[in-house]
Amino acid sequence: MPEEEQTLFLKLYGRAAEVLASAPGRINIIGEHTDYNNGYVLPAAIHLRNHFLASRRTDHEVHVWAKNFSETDVFSLEELQPLPDKRWANYIRGIFWALVEEGAALGGVDGLVWGDVPIEAGLSSSAALEVSVIKGVTELFGLSMEPEKLAKLAQKAEHEFGGVKCGLMDQFIAVFGQENSALFLDCETLAFDLIPLNLDKAGLEILVCDTRVKRELASSEYNRRREESAAALIVLGKRGIRTYKEATLDLLDEAKAVLDDVSFRRARHVISENQRVKDSAEALRVDDFILLGRLLFQSHESLRDDYEVSCPELDLVYETGKEFKECLGARLVGAGFGGSAIALVTEAKAEEFKRMVTARAEERGFLRPEFYDISVGRGAASERLSPI
Repeated sequence: MPEEEQTLFLKLYGRAAEVLASAPGRINIIGEHTDYNNGYVLPAAIHLRNHFLASRRTDHEVHVWAKNFSETDVFSLEELQPLPDKRWANYIRGIFWALVEEGAALGGVDGLVWGDVPIEAGLSSSAALEVSVIKGVTELFGLSMEPEKLAKLAQKAEHEFGGVKCGLMDQFIAVFGQENSALFLDCETLAFDLIPLNLDKAGLEILVCDTRVKRELASSEYNRRREESAAALIVLGKRGIRTYKEATLDLLDEAKAVLDDVSFRRARHVISENQRVKDSAEALRVDDFILLGRLLFQSHESLRDDYEVSCPELDLVYETGKEFKECLGARLVGAGFGGSAIALVTEAKAEEFKRMVTARAEERGFLRPEFYDISVGRGAASERLSPI
């Protein structure tokens, strides 16, 4: 139990919290920029989490203290508008907005949020915040919602209120993740399958390297990629396919003459990445981490060359991984344009890999990277608290 935060809550609001909720960040093992293209992804929840303590108020105001930022936000449920300069607050406001839009019977809330999911590192701190809040608010007011609905409303909050045209993957894995499992997800149908992730048995770990190059997820570049891939699909659709899942590289080659170079490369990434996700899921079913690693390298190459969302700092992790014997695979993770890369390395050589990446970053004048040894965690959870 978070006694320190419960004491802080009592100090802030003069009474105890009624509900504690939490949700994890995530790594996406493979399947990048395929989620909003209704394709396949293979994420896993991580042990790093966001937490939300809350109690009901007697009015229609929401008061939230963000411990990580030492900032507060106060707003009315009757006047929900995004703020221009406080992104963390907009994720929370967006959740209340989405629930109000859904017709949920809400009252005012006193809340406290904190967490250890790194911000703007490609580990989906935003979805961890959104899902922890929606999980806590629905628990607080006794709202009965299916897990899939929670994920969709959290996505709606970021998509429509926050203006980030994200797919559903981040919110979905934050809700449905399980320990020591990856989640193979069809982002169109939302059919999913939990696949064992036997890293310990293989003596491997997934290392996250935060380049510390900050990127704005709602930037024009991210939304432009979404528009470009959608435009390419319209052209391919004239050849009898409905989604990228139905497309093949042969079909794309046939359409090359009527696609501009950018559209062709964007489509090539999505089509090939969908296949890599399916191949990776099959590799994990038989603990074939050599094949998985090869697919990770291929994913980065496609993201770098065809989707053009990498940067020199992310390429450095990939390049080091290609040379480092005990690294099976590496690639950028998340939206790109900075943030993090992942590397599949042997546990015995993880520290050596970190030192090599750090030394090379310093040689090139890059920011000193930060590393996280990730274990695969569980999805969102909530509970009612006894008074302290």
